[in-house]
Amino acid sequence: MKQVIVADSSPLISFARAGKLHIVQLVYAKIVIPPAVYEEIVVNGKGKPGAEEIRIASWIKIEKPMNKSKVEIIEAKFGPGESEAIVLAEEIEAVLLADEVVVIKEARKRGLQVTSTHLILEEAKRRNLIKSAKVELDGLIASGFRTTPGLIRETLRRVGEY
Repeated sequence: MKQVIVADSSPLISFARAGKLHIVQLVYAKIVIPPAVYEEIVVNGKGKPGAEEIRIASWIKIEKPMNKSKVEIIEAKFGPGESEAIVLAEEIEAVLLADEVVVIKEARKRGLQVTSTHLILEEAKRRNLIKSAKVELDGLIASGFRTTPGLIRETLRRVGEY
């Protein structure tokens, strides 16, 4: 069954820049972003690769976190997008989509389920929604997605492509 995710900006930008945003939609029924993530990607990123793809993706919904004081506390460590995404994921009991290790650690510390660009590719491959995680990963990397050789190997090993 598909779940709801709250997305941080960097994974969405990576998928959008590579023309692969549809993969996120195939894996997750509902994608929600907080206003600060929308602002970062679409408003501040206007004209940059991926910004227009996110702007016109009608299936990505914008929701505001309710607990502003909690967001402000987290902003002492992270930017507005990450802070709002973490709080919103807690409030609506969603999976957090993030790639930065420090954000993932904070989310897990708070008891959130987390997914990432690599894990979305793994899930898409497992469900036969994509033919090759390696091909998709290569496309993401070619368009600027940053990862490590170890993560690449682990992802490909877990989907039987290494």
